[in-house]
Amino acid sequence: MFRYTLIGLLIIIFSSSALSQRKWKDQFYEELTNENFRDFKLFKKELNPEKLDYKLINAAVFYVSNEARIEYGLSAVEFQPNLEIMAWNHSIKMAKNDFFDHYNPKDKKRKNPEQRAKLAGIKNPSIGENISASGGRSFGTYLELADHLIDGWIDSPPHRKTLYAKGAVQLGCGVYFYDGLWQKSKEVHRQGRGFWIATQNFQLFTKVKSGSSKDKGPN
Repeated sequence: MFRYTLIGLLIIIFSSSALSQRKWKDQFYEELTNENFRDFKLFKKELNPEKLDYKLINAAVFYVSNEARIEYGLSAVEFQPNLEIMAWNHSIKMAKNDFFDHYNPKDKKRKNPEQRAKLAGIKNPSIGENISASGGRSFGTYLELADHLIDGWIDSPPHRKTLYAKGAVQLGCGVYFYDGLWQKSKEVHRQGRGFWIATQNFQLFTKVKSGSSKDKGPN
């Protein structure tokens, strides 16, 4: 009797520890489901641009992306860390190098999605990509930002086509907050609310064969 009571106590302690996490960990991709992610406390956390958990933002966008696919009658896709690295770095480059495009005009080594995928350690890239930029507004929680980004892609026919790609099997998302003058938007810059630059990278048809990444992912 004592042995079973002790095991039960350990399970309770472990569960409480997981729930009390203050930052996103990739192990949560194995624990959360597409049915319960909206109840996850970290996603409801206040979104403070001065202290961001970028992994948490990316995860929120990932789950809301899957939610949209399921509501459309499609299958959910798997999280893939190399795709997150790829998306994250493209968002940073767009922000800091002042461009908004699927093609990077400032760096020949990462000009197109296939090159960026290989820098992220993807050996067999077959990439579908969405990008987004939202400036001059605030978001209360991580989920609120994710919902806004996905709604924007759904409302745009070419982006919706990528989001709802039947051949998509894996996904990684990368969002970066840029607090500076971007794309000559002086009015938004003066508001002091910055720009949310987002990239969504799908692997199509076959799962990623991953190797070592030359690019770093979010902390």
